[in-house]
Amino acid sequence: MSRNKLRDEDILELLGDGRNSDLSDFSDEEDINFQSEEFNRFIENFDFDLQSDDDFIPTQDLQDDDDFILTQDIDEHDNVIDVVPDSITDPFEDQNDFMPPFVDKRSIKWKKQPFVPSKFSLEELEERNFPEEIPTPLDYFMKYFPDNEYEEMATYTNTYAQQNGKLTWIETNSREMKIFVGVHLLMGVFGLPRIRMYWEQKSRINIVADNITRNRFFELRSNFHIMDNNDIPINNKDRFVKVRPIYNILQKRCNELPVEKNLCVDEQMVPFKGKLSVKQYMRGKPNPWGIKLYLMCGESGLVYDFLLYQGSTTELNCNIQKVFGLGGAVVLKLTMLLKKNRHFLYMDNFFTSFNILHALQQNCIYSAGTIRVNRFANPPFISDKELSKMGRGSSFEVSSNMHNSNIGLIKWYDNKAVVLGSNFITSGVPDDIKRYDKKEKAYITVNRPEIIKCYNQSMGGVDKHDQLVSFFRTFIKSRKWTLRMITHAFDMACVNSWLEYKLDCKHIGIYKTMDLLHFKERLGETLILVGKTFVKKRGRPSNSPSPLSTPVRKRVRNIDQRPFEEVRFDHIDHLPTNDNTNYPVRCKNEGCKLRSSVKCTKCGVHLCFTKRNECFRLYHIK
Repeated sequence: MSRNKLRDEDILELLGDGRNSDLSDFSDEEDINFQSEEFNRFIENFDFDLQSDDDFIPTQDLQDDDDFILTQDIDEHDNVIDVVPDSITDPFEDQNDFMPPFVDKRSIKWKKQPFVPSKFSLEELEERNFPEEIPTPLDYFMKYFPDNEYEEMATYTNTYAQQNGKLTWIETNSREMKIFVGVHLLMGVFGLPRIRMYWEQKSRINIVADNITRNRFFELRSNFHIMDNNDIPINNKDRFVKVRPIYNILQKRCNELPVEKNLCVDEQMVPFKGKLSVKQYMRGKPNPWGIKLYLMCGESGLVYDFLLYQGSTTELNCNIQKVFGLGGAVVLKLTMLLKKNRHFLYMDNFFTSFNILHALQQNCIYSAGTIRVNRFANPPFISDKELSKMGRGSSFEVSSNMHNSNIGLIKWYDNKAVVLGSNFITSGVPDDIKRYDKKEKAYITVNRPEIIKCYNQSMGGVDKHDQLVSFFRTFIKSRKWTLRMITHAFDMACVNSWLEYKLDCKHIGIYKTMDLLHFKERLGETLILVGKTFVKKRGRPSNSPSPLSTPVRKRVRNIDQRPFEEVRFDHIDHLPTNDNTNYPVRCKNEGCKLRSSVKCTKCGVHLCFTKRNECFRLYHIK
């Protein structure tokens, strides 16, 4: 059977086999129908090599009335093809229909010579608007989830409870939603192994138990929704539709952040072992079972864009995915908003291919990454055995300098051979590093190409963000995947907020900063306390001591814990009360040296409340 003269039946037989497809697990119910003459001409001109890993099998439905306009602009030397689809068959309407140019694999020619990079000069990055004073953790977090989002959470939660016929349901509000979110963030900080322990006497956490009852917390959790289920369309293909609103809000804020120079694209796993059709298993990950996300992060760990993976219905341009594969389509999707000639992008071998490096080069995005050699038309590298004989630190380069496509590959030997590809650098300016040699039992000097140094410095952005999320991940023990995804969105926003806070502190010159633990703890407490109303308990206080209480000394030194500024100045229910002690405590208003027995019920600090001194009122005015 000739490769250039495939029959329709042969094409359907080849494309129907899902063994080479990354998306075969999610396309069992889809019927593939290729009857367009234009598509057949496209198949004849495109190189399908079923034995290589860079075959990309389309999994999106193509209807009979889907017409493709294929315009080929083939250079007589490089065979570069531009494909512009007339219609897009993606389930998402906002996809860009631009098809980046790609190079036919048969036209790629490699030369055994060092890579000569093209001359370029980066433009200045967008400046970040640094504040004059450091905002509070709540201010950072509210940029990701503003007040109106909590109102919508309350509305849809009430709607879902009414739809289920909850007769004893008490309607919630935005204030209670903030408490609900704040409690979840604190659960990631304290990390008790069972949720009920936050209300038990031995392990009681006052900030949680004093502001929401245990039964109310579980009632809110079982009915929590961020959209109306009746609004889901009948022909819905988005498998994350129930959590899509909260991720759209998070993504909008991430896209507004000023993007740094060094970026990377990698995968992230949200731990989940319950029943879910898009659940993935990735060997070697800290959490191999879960829901997969593709993230574009900076070297600092800040998330600038992301994509939820859901198999064949992932929000990707199906025409681009057919040509560039899943990894390539993800990279082009995440880099869509990047400005030209400003960034370096790094990725691993799942995403890197010749056409991706070429397409990013056309967009003036300078990229590099580890590669799979069979995706690069078998470059003429020397064998690993020959490279090992040359010693540690040795390298071998090949280059492909075609019209509008300058790609270089380098094979470097350390403990073993590693191959990287780039469109802007390979050897560059090498440096020397120390490596331990087992045979000599001493450290030796090894020559390292510049591309290895750049890759190691900038590729860990996604891993850094994932590690920060895992330190104090919100504890969820539920079979509902929606709760896992929603709390993961809150954790991502919290980590991004802390990284923004660190950048602002560094710019202003504040070196004594909150770590992530205290940042998240303060964020959870202020979400709970800001706007809290004081409700006086009924009945007389109990005179009987607790069976587990310890004997108290006759005179106990009063130590006031200063409230956060967000709670101090919220102007809600700051009421005076007498502490009923024989020893007045010094007033906590700035500049006052008097003592007082009057205490604020909300702030918990002693303040003067006399005819002459108005410290109680002045303390709560900013």
